[in-house]
Amino acid sequence: MTKRKTILAIPILLLAVIISLATPFTVYASDSGYEPRLSAPNSSISYYSSEKNVYFQTGTPMPNCVAYAYGRIYEMNGEAPKLTHGSAGDWYGMNKAAGYYDYGSEPKLGAVACWSNHVAIVEKISDAGITISESHWGGGYFDTRTYANMHDHFGQTFYGYIYTYNEGVTEEMEEVLLNSSKADHSQYKKEKDISPDSVSGFHILKLDAKLNVTPKDLALSKMIK
Repeated sequence: MTKRKTILAIPILLLAVIISLATPFTVYASDSGYEPRLSAPNSSISYYSSEKNVYFQTGTPMPNCVAYAYGRIYEMNGEAPKLTHGSAGDWYGMNKAAGYYDYGSEPKLGAVACWSNHVAIVEKISDAGITISESHWGGGYFDTRTYANMHDHFGQTFYGYIYTYNEGVTEEMEEVLLNSSKADHSQYKKEKDISPDSVSGFHILKLDAKLNVTPKDLALSKMIK
């Protein structure tokens, strides 16, 4: 009787495996350290004022999609954006030609969504769709919208995404990390094992003997002054 039950269980198990493989699933880009902006920025925040925002400085402040996007990139990255001029319709092609940031068709947190006459920032990605934050030239100062299809934005042509979010690693930090010695990395790993709470919120995904690492895979440690 036991043998018969085992024989019957095998096709059932195989069927379950086939169904699980055939069932579609969605993988969303995520970053536990990303803080979405879902409310309007205060005009006193330097990223959204003439203090740091080049669009404010040149007479095209918010409400304006590029002025907002510039400020939002500055705010999330802690360093000035590489895209410093041009209208919304220019940004995708300009970035592609200059090689400032990676780009593509996959939505990612902190990316700039680009249309033929508009830009916005990807703040959340869920089953409901892609939530963006944005500002509108001659219109609303700030709002958020969720789209199941990014091609449905006021009938404009959707170009793709510019991956501007640096995941908390500025170019200055990146330089320090790349120039660190293997001894520093070994010491950092030792400190992390002894006292995980002593390191910052970033995490190491890979560290090898040859230091073939991606700066964004590294954590900040006491070696960075």
